[in-house]
Amino acid sequence: MNAQVKPNYYTDYHVHLQDSATVQLGYRMMKAFHLKATKMDSLCFDADTIIKRLDKAKFYSAWIISNAYWFGSPVTPVQNEYEEVKKQNDWIAAQAARYPDRLKAFMSVNPLKPYAIGEIERCAATKRFTGLKLHFANSKVNLFDKVQLKQLQKVFAVANKYNLLLLVHFRSSEKWDGAANTEILIKQILPFAKNTKVVIAHMAGWGGYDRQTDKALSLIAAYLHSDKSPHLYLDISATFPLGSDKDHTKSIKGRVTWHPLTALKKQIKNIGTDHIVFGTDWPLIDIDTYVKVLDENLGRQTAQQILNTRVTAN
Repeated sequence: MNAQVKPNYYTDYHVHLQDSATVQLGYRMMKAFHLKATKMDSLCFDADTIIKRLDKAKFYSAWIISNAYWFGSPVTPVQNEYEEVKKQNDWIAAQAARYPDRLKAFMSVNPLKPYAIGEIERCAATKRFTGLKLHFANSKVNLFDKVQLKQLQKVFAVANKYNLLLLVHFRSSEKWDGAANTEILIKQILPFAKNTKVVIAHMAGWGGYDRQTDKALSLIAAYLHSDKSPHLYLDISATFPLGSDKDHTKSIKGRVTWHPLTALKKQIKNIGTDHIVFGTDWPLIDIDTYVKVLDENLGRQTAQQILNTRVTAN
């Protein structure tokens, strides 16, 4: 059962800030992924911005995520890469330090880079960070590459050593085998982080909801029910809107046989809301708007239970 949490103690578990360097790199990244920029992509967001939106929604806290992994992405190479990565991690720590009770800083790195372990240890030594964000898609992670897999095991182990919470964008590409990738995650990566908590972003997807994400969640639900990992969670950020009509499977007679919302609600019931946390992926969407979306699609009771779920460091 979820602990009863006062409304002003709700948390947004997935928030991005943007400084001027991130904004500039963001345009290059969107161009590389053939995405159209919005007005929000041109703005800088600091700690004051996040506190104002938390207050407006009557939320208390947020996990704020460093965009350092952007600067280590092979998609958008930058000069003086590691120096830029350190600047981003230090900046997010400084922003969190302005509101230490309400904002928790998450460092980030491309886990495949030679400096990844050293940067995690450098940041952990400062005691200014609550956790580590990894983005498998942005970092071009391939779990079927044995060298990369070994490196990821080392990264999870060092996060475990320093008791860093892990927030992981797990899905690595559009053409992705949800079952096969999740089996590797469960059997070969999560055992290296037994003593810390791991949150899988976007309900194991990368926005929206499709059949491959559903397959991933089926394995995660079974894993959670095996009692092997009470420290595994998912965040529901960017899951809605669920996707286009192509995600609706129809039989020969035209009858819909698989529907994203029906499938997602079934997986939420299987997993249990005590292992699902609220997140917006700000600036993608704001708190009040996304809470309303969850209310309308999942029902008020389920949405409230998700809002009540909390993840804290051991």
